[in-house]
Formats: sequence, structure tokens, C-alpha cells
Amino acid sequence: MSGGTIGIMLVSIFFVLLILRTPISFSLSIATIITLIISGFAPEMFADIMESAVTSTTLLAIPFFIIAGNIMDKSGISKRIVSFAELLIGDIPGGLGIISVIITVFWGAISGSGPATVVALGPVLIPLMVNAGYDVAFAAAIVAAGSGIAIIIPPSITFIVYGVVVDGVSVGKLFAAGIFPGVLMGFCFCVYVFLYSMKHGYRGRKRGTLKEIWKAFLGCFWGIVSPVIILGGIYGGIFTPTEAAAVAAVYSLIIGIFAYKELKIKELPKIMADSGSSTAMILLITAGAGVMSWLITTRGVAAIVTEILLGISSSPMVIMVMIFIVLLVAGFFLDGISIVYLFCPLLIPTVQTLGYDTTWFGVIMVMAISIGMITPPVACNLYPAAQLANVPLHAISKQIIGLVICGIIATILVLFIPNIALVLPNAMGL
Repeated sequence: MSGGTIGIMLVSIFFVLLILRTPISFSLSIATIITLIISGFAPEMFADIMESAVTSTTLLAIPFFIIAGNIMDKSGISKRIVSFAELLIGDIPGGLGIISVIITVFWGAISGSGPATVVALGPVLIPLMVNAGYDVAFAAAIVAAGSGIAIIIPPSITFIVYGVVVDGVSVGKLFAAGIFPGVLMGFCFCVYVFLYSMKHGYRGRKRGTLKEIWKAFLGCFWGIVSPVIILGGIYGGIFTPTEAAAVAAVYSLIIGIFAYKELKIKELPKIMADSGSSTAMILLITAGAGVMSWLITTRGVAAIVTEILLGISSSPMVIMVMIFIVLLVAGFFLDGISIVYLFCPLLIPTVQTLGYDTTWFGVIMVMAISIGMITPPVACNLYPAAQLANVPLHAISKQIIGLVICGIIATILVLFIPNIALVLPNAMGL
């Protein structure tokens, strides 16, 4: 059976299962098992490949970062940071909205997960904006969009998975490459929120006095320095990204219990159970997608895709723009980890043939995925935001359009100016 036939069969079965509302983790596994059997492979190979897909030590970072984010959420750090930022920015148009974007970006440097950031910050930020006169759907859209940057700003769970899937790519370099693009996307969101708020008259509270600002800063200091410790340790060569995740979890536990004294020992079992549930979901998708990735690679599907793409245009940039559009559309239907496992084996050979840096491409892919997190029907950030705000999905979807356009603009800038992503890791010798 040819690689093209296998590719068509695999993708067709997968999307039929999605249309039938089968969970993505099961859709990946079922589609792959059926294709393996039809292709003549022994069914027991599925279990062997699935096991190898989740045994990378790099993946150990995922549960630790999830635990760190959950502990930080229970420690009351989000309320302290919001208070500090609100006093600092003051009553500029869209001040609270801008604060919300900044804080979701910051929180992404703790959790590495978009939906987790929505759940952690939505209950705090959305009511604050609504009480200040913001449209509730717009407030929810801001939180959903800002939380998407959590997978671009390090430490990012999606970058960790990309580093596992693509050979020769350093997770530390990916983390460094994501900083400026993540800040750029956050800046674009802030500009949009500012302009939208000027039109609708949304303003914040009066700027605090120096004494009030200093007091608020001291109140959130231990939470603010956590990303500095995590990233500083990685780039200072003190520990690896995987070890940094464990440090983040322990540090969060210490400040939650001893510094802020809001985390209770009796809450730890539930935190661990929730973290375990989130990790299991991610690794189940990883296992199924890993088998699909292996099948795509070994049966020559990637080579066929490369040949097709190179035959469309002689311009490398035109091909890269087309790839970006494909990733955007994929984000409508798939979660980020599935996109990485499904499309990396298909697209990385083309990217390498064109001579592009795979770290830079990883940033482009993850930025496209972050946009997909706020574009229905999958939109894993929109659903919890809409639920927290108690608004229908169509209302928040209407408000998210401007922010989606801003995200696309930011990604296109990185696409045409690769140094936005690469200047920092190159300067650091990564």
C-alpha cells in the first residue's frame, strides 16, 4: 500500500471519528490501529510504539509544570498580581483589559498551559472588568486570547512536546525563541484592547500612590520572581528544563504554604489529583499521536507531502505562508499536542529542505496553535472563558475576532522576520 493511500486513509478515519464527536485521544488511537492493521502491521506494534512515545524524560516536565500552576492558583498569587498591576497602570483607556493580557502572559510563564491559565485567572479578571463597565463577552475574550500566549511564553508544554517530536531541537532554545514572539503577540492584543476601550469608554481605577504600589509589589514579590528563578536556572545552566519543572513545583509549594500561607496541606491531595488528571489527558493524546507520527514517517507520507508542497511554488516564503494557513485551519479542529504530532512529521522535511531553522518553525507552529485555541469549533480557551463569564459561545466568538486578527498579524511578522524569534537564543549562544 502506497504512502499516499495510507495518508488519505489515516486522515479520513481520524476526521470521521472527530465528526462523530469521538474524543481526540481515542480518535487518534482508533484511526492509527485501523490503518496499522490494514497496512499489514502486527496490532501489538501499537502498544510498543505508544509506550516509546511517552517514555521520554523530557515529558516529565509536563506534570511538574501543571502542579506548579495549580499550586500557584491556590496560593492567591493571581489576586495580588492583579492588584499590583492595577495600581501601577492606573486609569488609561482599557487599563484593566491591558492588565489582564499582561497577567495572563505572566501566568503562562508559570503554568505553560492555555486552558489552565483561563481557569486560574478568569474568576479574578472577568468580574473585575465587568464591574468596571466592560462588556462581559469582551472581558472573557481578553482572558481567553491572553491565555493562549501561555504556550508561547516559556515554560511551554507545547514547546516541550515539539522538542520531543523533532530531533535535534533543544527545548531550552525553544523556550528562549518564544519570549519575544510571545511578548509581541501580547503587545498586539494590548493595542487592540486600548483602541477598543477608547471607543467604548472603558477605563480603570486611579493610579496608586508610590506607597500603595510598593506595598502591592511586596505582596506579590515571591510569585513574580518564580519565572525568573525557573528561566534563570535553565539559561544559567543550573538545571535542565525538566529539572526546572520540578524546581517550579517545589518553589510553588514553599511560597504557597510559608510565604502566602493560603495553601492548606489538606488541599494538596485534590491538587495532585487534578494535576494527575490533566497530565493523563495530555499523555494519552501524546501516546496515540506518537503512533500516528511513526506511521506517517515510516510509510513515506512525509516525503509525498514535501514533494507536493515544493511543486506548488518556487518561492520558499510562499510555501511557508501556505503551511501557516494549514496550521491555522488545523487549529479550528485539533488541540495543540495533536497538531504537533500530526503535522511535524509531515512538514519538518519540507522546512529543512527549504533551509529554514526548525526552532523558528516551532515558534511559528506554536503561535498558530495559540490562535487555534480561540477559534471555534475546538477553541479550548473559549469554552472555559465563556462558562466562567456565563455567556454563550457565539457572543464571545464575535468579540474574539479582532484579537484573532492581532494574533495572525504577530505571527506573520515572525514569519517574515525570523530574527524576532532567533535573536535571543543566538545572543545566548543556544
